[in-house]
Amino acid sequence: MLELRPYQREAIDALYEYWANGGGNGLIVLPTGAGKALVIAKIIEELLSGYPDMRIVNVTHSAPLVEQNYREFIGLLPFAPAGIYSASLGRRDGRAQVLFCGIQSIYKRTEEIGEVDLVIVDEAHAISRNSNTQYGKFFKGIKKNNPDSRVMGTTATDYRMDSGRLTDDMDTDGEVDDDGQPLRIKLFDDVVYEAKITDLIEQGYLTKLTSHKTTAKIDLKGVGTRGGEYIPGQLSEAAEKIIEEAVAEDMVMSEGRRGALFFSTSKENARHIAECVSRHGKRCAVLTSDNAHQTKEIFSGFKSGKYWGISSVSMITTGTNFPWVDFISLILSTKSPGKLVQILGRGTRNFAGKEDCLIADHGKNLAFHGPIDQIRPKAPGEGDGDQPKKVCPKDKQDEKGNTGCGELVPISRMTCHCCGYVFPPSEEIKITATAADAPVLSTEEAKWRAVNTRTFRYHEGKAGKIDSIKVTYLCGGTAINEWCCPGHQGRAKASADRYWAAHGGQRPFPKGPLEWLRRQNELLETEEISIEPNGRYWNVLGHRAGTQRQAAVNDNYEQPANDNSHSIGNVNWAELDDEIPF
Repeated sequence: MLELRPYQREAIDALYEYWANGGGNGLIVLPTGAGKALVIAKIIEELLSGYPDMRIVNVTHSAPLVEQNYREFIGLLPFAPAGIYSASLGRRDGRAQVLFCGIQSIYKRTEEIGEVDLVIVDEAHAISRNSNTQYGKFFKGIKKNNPDSRVMGTTATDYRMDSGRLTDDMDTDGEVDDDGQPLRIKLFDDVVYEAKITDLIEQGYLTKLTSHKTTAKIDLKGVGTRGGEYIPGQLSEAAEKIIEEAVAEDMVMSEGRRGALFFSTSKENARHIAECVSRHGKRCAVLTSDNAHQTKEIFSGFKSGKYWGISSVSMITTGTNFPWVDFISLILSTKSPGKLVQILGRGTRNFAGKEDCLIADHGKNLAFHGPIDQIRPKAPGEGDGDQPKKVCPKDKQDEKGNTGCGELVPISRMTCHCCGYVFPPSEEIKITATAADAPVLSTEEAKWRAVNTRTFRYHEGKAGKIDSIKVTYLCGGTAINEWCCPGHQGRAKASADRYWAAHGGQRPFPKGPLEWLRRQNELLETEEISIEPNGRYWNVLGHRAGTQRQAAVNDNYEQPANDNSHSIGNVNWAELDDEIPF
């Protein structure tokens, strides 16, 4: 007898309890690779056991998913009265008691299939909130046949860019559809169960994702936004410029990897990527809407080892099951958090001998969205967050002959507040956080990063709090901050003293920020720092001092970089009386 994983059993029981308590249309949220097909099959099996005459329809937007879910159910209940309704699969079993169907084939055929008691939607995030869409028309037909029908859904991402969470109420603004009904619909009432990707990785049910520093990145300057997403044509042109360099970089970092997926913006990009991969000695298939009829052949070749990789645009984002994939390259940029989560989910399935899945992000996606397990959808119309920054260049002179200082400056400012460097009018370098150092998961293990420069700045306490020292490390293009508190007491003071001693500072220890700044030339340079993810940014865990002493920097201006570090070493500032940053 098949035994469910604990979280799968919990998800199903949570749905039953929700219905027993009078709940409506429930939603189960499980990460990609967590076994949604088995959960759906088990729900159907158990419902038929208790209610033998129950009519159930499982609907989704992808023919491979229709077939996958059907096979999963038949494997569980071989003689069940199940059928398929999908033009792509060549079957129209409209009267089957349990029907697995594609929305494109079924949305106009609700009269043909008759009354349905329960509709189970797989990949529920694909449902638009607009009632004039295929899903909207399908559910109107289902309700017309049986007003008491119920809906439940499964998804890895319970949100959409255009409307927020699937369970959020919608403001109709008085708009109506072709039938005079509200134009915007809310299909799901509540999330009844959600499993976290980090928990399933920790429990061994999913494979961890890791990132690697990339140097080839899409320059998004001049790429516009339409409908909340980058304009495809402009993004494709920008990506085309880095494909050769990005693939060359990918071939080095993917050495020894078993299977790869390359995601791009346009068909031209996808073909170019595949050509580059092939020139590096590995076979890579191209899959776009132009050769969708070859999908089965390509997938079969990928599974057999004929192809090492697949380069695609919008064809393998969902509904694919390649558990051996251990390398994913993003030669695209997206503002859609759901799309990013779905793409990276292609690498989380377990496979024998697979330790992790390496992510090469050439589109600054991780920097934009942060770790995928902490993505939370913004309400439609909200901005994209903090103002981007640019580097005051240390290797260039301005119009007055002054050389920059390496400071991070808000992109809207044309003069560096630290050294007075004047930026040229066309300066548009956005590097608030680069994809090279952005973590994939918030639980990613601590890493050591080489430090290019370190600066100390006087940090004035807010609301009467004690002043401190703000330490900024520039690691590549990423600024990482922490605070030293020589004027505090207790653990904060002890941590600052340890920092001072570890960097070769003389006794007695500084008693306050001003003394620290006056004596900073006593300290050795910081050669490396150990960091771990903290949301979109990093916490500093440890330091490795160099052998040279750093020249004093008389710079007490507040730095505008991200205040990402709220801890020093193992000190948890939430436990202290003082709040850091102040």
